[in-house]
Amino acid sequence: MARLENLLYDFIRDNEIATEEEISLVTNINGWSEESLNDIIHARTEYHDVPQLYACEPENYYFSEELLEAYDLTEDEEEDEEEEEVTTEDVLENLKELEA
Repeated sequence: MARLENLLYDFIRDNEIATEEEISLVTNINGWSEESLNDIIHARTEYHDVPQLYACEPENYYFSEELLEAYDLTEDEEEDEEEEEVTTEDVLENLKELEA
């Protein structure tokens, strides 16, 4: 997997949050780090980072699968399915209905 910083760089550039020159300026001053790249996201979108942006406006940005996986934001179908809790009372009630 690519380094998180590289994924963030691509995300910022591909979604036109900042130009390559702007990203270069910020990272040359503040360093090549997740924090610096998140600062760009925050300055331009008012969201602190990719997870917050994804939670609030997923339809307005392109998120690569690799980036979503890096932040553990991929939807797991098994986790999405809610299991209904069955109580003893439910079972007894169903048995009474079947007997009637």
